[in-house]
Amino acid sequence: MSHTATHAGHPGTDGGESVPQIGQQAGSADGELLREPLGDRIRRLRVARGLTQRQVAGTRYTRAFLGAVEAGTRTPSRDALAHIAGQLGTSVDDLLFGRPANVTAELTARLEAARRALSAGELRTAERDLTDVHRRAEHYHLTELACWARYQLAEALLHRGRASEAAAAYDELAVAVQGSASPLRAAVAARRAYCLLVGGNAPRAVALLEAELRRLGAAPPVDPDAELRLTNALMYTFLELGWRDRARRLERAAAVLVDRATNREWVAQFHAVAGQLRRDGELDEADRHLREAARRYAELGLTREIALCHWGRGYVLLRAGRPAEAEAQLRRARDMLGEVGAVLDHAGATLELAEACRRVGALAEAGELALEAARVAAAGRHREIMAEADRVRGLVRAAEGDSPQARRLLARSIDRYERAGLLAEAVVTCRHLADFLLAAGERAEAMVVLRRGLQAAERLP
Repeated sequence: MSHTATHAGHPGTDGGESVPQIGQQAGSADGELLREPLGDRIRRLRVARGLTQRQVAGTRYTRAFLGAVEAGTRTPSRDALAHIAGQLGTSVDDLLFGRPANVTAELTARLEAARRALSAGELRTAERDLTDVHRRAEHYHLTELACWARYQLAEALLHRGRASEAAAAYDELAVAVQGSASPLRAAVAARRAYCLLVGGNAPRAVALLEAELRRLGAAPPVDPDAELRLTNALMYTFLELGWRDRARRLERAAAVLVDRATNREWVAQFHAVAGQLRRDGELDEADRHLREAARRYAELGLTREIALCHWGRGYVLLRAGRPAEAEAQLRRARDMLGEVGAVLDHAGATLELAEACRRVGALAEAGELALEAARVAAAGRHREIMAEADRVRGLVRAAEGDSPQARRLLARSIDRYERAGLLAEAVVTCRHLADFLLAAGERAEAMVVLRRGLQAAERLP
């Protein structure tokens, strides 16, 4: 949910604007400073500080040497640069790359503002600013900042529902951060796993996250933020797969990290996922976690993520057998996600709302909502939503007495769940189809479907 986006069952409208290409020229306040030679930069900083060449040279170097460096006829060694930078009250890298004072803080602040704009659905503003942050960070050799800007540009693609393009962007970024043990690498791995899940490859998503956690643990000291991000992602993936017990074991490990983590969004994300892990008799605990997540997201100014908390609350209530209460939460989530243009999230919340409507007997609306979600999921290639939409539509058709369509949709749902590796959901859908067939007096066909469900259940961990 992050940084966690949707799945059909759990939270985690295309504006039509094109995404700027990384490196595209954008306006800059730096002007001619971008082409300033090193010697000119040293002279400018020295004069601005009211220092003479002899004062900067000190006792280690001569005034003539510094004059030659400023004239561009001598190239200082790294040791000489360190001395000059110290005398000028700056760092070697700031001096070498011509970084203006406070440029790192400025670009970091712009990155955070773009993150908020993206969550609020202000996509053009976010993408424009992220492109410029990336360009300037690259120029000043602020590599990690540049990569974070690329990461957020990939998030913008995902926000628009362009999951395959986002997946390609995360894969490219993974190469750039290879060998790192930073939270950035963890964030990229988490999103790559999410895209694999969306694309119908749940086993590979699990394998990727587990491998990253092993790699992180093999090189202590372990960064708690990086470990929390990966653990959140794996917890969420287990929830999607129906492996609740494994997810709860991970939750206990993640809870220890929360007090040591510094990334406030990822701490909020932990509470959001933990809330959805609660069972029927734990509604108060679910509510506590989800309210805490929403509070933290509100402090960070993350609109989309607050909507996901409403979705999470609806998800829990629906599975606790309280569809009317779930419906209210899901309508609110759907409205908010539509307002910020989070395409796949909106489709997922729409589908969850369709199931709530089906359970309260609003069959016509349930069918319309599920069909809407199915169309968006097909365009975005979200395999789980496609499978879930078939199941909801099949159950609606069964309740309406349309036997051929009900059978076709439920059978296709099982196929899609199995291909995506979502075996727990395939088992549930087999049960639905078998019940329908038994009610129609088709005992032999029902037994075939039940055997298929048992085979899928045997493959569960």
